[in-house]
Amino acid sequence: MKTLHIHIGTPKTATTAIQYFCKENAEMLAKEGYCYPTFPFEYPGISKAHNGRFLMGVVKDKDGNRNTKQEEINFREGMNIVKKLFREYEHIILSDEGIWRRTEGIKEDFWKIMVQEAEKAEFQIHVIVYLRRQDKYFLSNWNQRVKRLCSNHTIEEFTEMGDKRRLDYYGKLEQISGVVGKENITVRRFEKDNFEGGSIYADFLSIFHIALTDEYKVSQDVRNIGLYGNTHEIKRVLNIFPWMKDEKVRKYITDILQEDSEISKKEYPCEMYSKEEIRDLLECYREGNQKVAEEYLGEEPGSDLFDDIVSDLPKWQKDNPYMVDDLIRILGSVMMHLYQHEKEFEQLHQSVWQMRHPFRAVVCAVKRKVKPVK
Repeated sequence: MKTLHIHIGTPKTATTAIQYFCKENAEMLAKEGYCYPTFPFEYPGISKAHNGRFLMGVVKDKDGNRNTKQEEINFREGMNIVKKLFREYEHIILSDEGIWRRTEGIKEDFWKIMVQEAEKAEFQIHVIVYLRRQDKYFLSNWNQRVKRLCSNHTIEEFTEMGDKRRLDYYGKLEQISGVVGKENITVRRFEKDNFEGGSIYADFLSIFHIALTDEYKVSQDVRNIGLYGNTHEIKRVLNIFPWMKDEKVRKYITDILQEDSEISKKEYPCEMYSKEEIRDLLECYREGNQKVAEEYLGEEPGSDLFDDIVSDLPKWQKDNPYMVDDLIRILGSVMMHLYQHEKEFEQLHQSVWQMRHPFRAVVCAVKRKVKPVK
């Protein structure tokens, strides 16, 4: 039966890397009978490789107000494209990690709508989801919000306001399976040691019984590099300024901070949660995780979904003695960037001068070549 495969992440499970891989290898997938299409819709900051965004992507007008009418237009046009593609392909793959969280509030009836679409057009829904250990997902999500979305919440504030429903993996999966059916959900662990074939790409292809061969390209191996410890805290504090809303300014500052992040990590290895806090968090979801392993992965009752290894690193402290060194290194990076920009400006000025005064440029060139006779 024709199948619409919807890869819903979750966030922080190499979804962007999978999307770029599928787009880059769309022709190879098509030979296997799997279509990874691109769509004409534009979402700020979202690449064409992120092809499932039209399913429930938020659209805003020029004043920043949500445009639900345009959202519905995009959804309807996108589904019409999907139905046309089903005339040629048995399988279509869409990917959007936002579905995992946006079904709470933005489009709570999303899965019912998709099942209705499937029944009318006579195709079935297959959901693909990767799960990452809750503490790693939660901390990575906070890191990304500070780095990219200009959040200035401390980890304590983010923990208090964090939506724990997204960490209740069993509860979320039960909501989805209650509509699409448990047999139509594929769950994978996001742990490198558990990837079939040793990589996220091979693991993802194995879901469709496709082997990762040398014919597939991985020329754009996407790495979403985070900030660490002190550099992350510096970015969080800077986020309070209104000019951090400018994407170019934000990228410039983030790039500089990333230059020092690895050095900072070596100088002051630490975690944002203490060992006790991590263990307490994992214990909250142990029972639900075991049910996921049993009911969605077919493992023995009581099997753990994730390992329980917790590092011995200390919890990050704001008054740590390494902050001054990080600030000095960052200041040095800024000074070097300014120096490089000044040299580039001087070269540009020289080029413009020569363009305006070509005769003088020729004279200068001759003088450089002709040595004076002694």
